[in-house]
Amino acid sequence: MPAPRKSIDRYKSMAHYFGSLVRDLRDSYERRVGKPLTVAQLAAKTGYSPSMLGAIERGRCLPDSGGRVQAIDDALCADGQLKTLWPLVQRLGNTTLDELATATNLTISGYRENGSGGILPQGDDMERRHLFQLAGLGVLAQSPLFGAGEPARQMFERVMKAADSRTAEDWHLTCADYLHAVLTRPPVSVRDDLVLDLTALNHAIARETTGQVTELQRAAAWMSALHANLLTRLGEYGASRRWWTLAHHAADASGDIDLGVWTRGTEAVFGLFGARAPETALTLARNAQALAGGRVTSGLMKAVAAEAQVLSLLGRGEEAQGRLRHLQELAGREVLGEKYGWRTEEVWLTASWVHSHVGTAEAGREARDQVLATSFAYQTSTSVRLHEAISTAKQGGHNEALRLTTQIVAGLAPGYRSQMILHTAGLVLGAVPMEKRAALPALGDYRVVVSSN
Repeated sequence: MPAPRKSIDRYKSMAHYFGSLVRDLRDSYERRVGKPLTVAQLAAKTGYSPSMLGAIERGRCLPDSGGRVQAIDDALCADGQLKTLWPLVQRLGNTTLDELATATNLTISGYRENGSGGILPQGDDMERRHLFQLAGLGVLAQSPLFGAGEPARQMFERVMKAADSRTAEDWHLTCADYLHAVLTRPPVSVRDDLVLDLTALNHAIARETTGQVTELQRAAAWMSALHANLLTRLGEYGASRRWWTLAHHAADASGDIDLGVWTRGTEAVFGLFGARAPETALTLARNAQALAGGRVTSGLMKAVAAEAQVLSLLGRGEEAQGRLRHLQELAGREVLGEKYGWRTEEVWLTASWVHSHVGTAEAGREARDQVLATSFAYQTSTSVRLHEAISTAKQGGHNEALRLTTQIVAGLAPGYRSQMILHTAGLVLGAVPMEKRAALPALGDYRVVVSSN
């Protein structure tokens, strides 16, 4: 077993940032491109030895030319990220951000007149201007791994001694932005930005003195739950459980019971997708309902939806349909408090799942049509199409079910093939009797597409 990697402070200098970006692009290559890339293959493509590549990744060395950077960029399928960053990296090299802050003595209105402390090379004013231009144009925001020009932002924050000034209302808008991102973008493209904002929110809570701690804790609960959501989609189940726990603690600290129900009910829903045993997800769903205390909230509906889905998965069809009817009845009432992202289509999504598993095909088809007519969330629309495949398999159309599943998964760009989607695709095969699988012509293609992710 290889020795664990040493932790590297990627924000120590631009050289360290560049090296960390190279390493993370290499680590994520298979997930992004669809096939592995070994260090030896990268070395052959770039003309560098594996040891030299290691030194670059650790920030100890930099490539010797722009041509070499382009070769690394091409080999890693980085879409120009390394090449775009290279002029700034070449200028600043191993100058630490702290040294840069001391040398620049920057103010917003008069940065051009401020002298350097002798650390920056000649043309320090050009250096500062170049940095501002890069940040302003957003060229540092092109990395899906670090997002939003974080090295430049940290430089400016340190230089200006400026803390994040977002209000509690701003943080709630940030939560809404991330909810939309989770629904519409590949999970890996959202995760790193969300981690950065979670870190900033933690600092904001620690230094809050204006009486907004409760609102910030609510935002922390919401964002922690969204991060657990992303980690589940990425198949990082152990980490997701820890973030769900943090979400519960933040909600409880805020004193918002409805939010606590929502985080717990949402965890129960996500427990259906490989993260938990069905019996555990059922317990989570029922505990959330008990906490709701009769209040009709979006969290209660999440919990009832999860219970209905788990019961259908466990083969308890009559109970599942009973809980589905209860969910539909709740959806007709006024929902108390904030909705925390509950969408009406989730009733139809739950119905599609339940009917597909219990074998009520016509009702399942109606539910799927409702979802497909209204949903903008890629995972929701993909899920109900996979529910159709489950229903087809349960009706005896085994080969057609596998063929349909293969078509659905193959039609998604790799970044959108979340583990939740792949888990649902696995349920299709689970609906095919074991003794019938080997004779199905569609089985080979199904396994290639579903197992290659």
